[in-house]
Amino acid sequence: MCNTPELMMVLTPADFDVIEGAMQAAAPKPGRIMIDDGHREAVGRAVIRLYAAGVTDPARLADAATVMAATRLLDRRRWPTQDA
Repeated sequence: MCNTPELMMVLTPADFDVIEGAMQAAAPKPGRIMIDDGHREAVGRAVIRLYAAGVTDPARLADAATVMAATRLLDRRRWPTQDA
């Protein structure tokens, strides 16, 4: 079993509200298209990783997670690029 910080967290309903708000803020807007479900999953993983690191503002979580997923700065062993 993996002992990553995001797996060791106990989340409260308030935590889920923040995470849900971040995911809604990161959802596609007119003129912005989320690439695919894999990209949405990468954004979700980034939101949880950032939340576990202490970022609790939904707008900041959404922005940072979207950038992390888009630029593939996440752990590439867990989320390999399509061309790798």
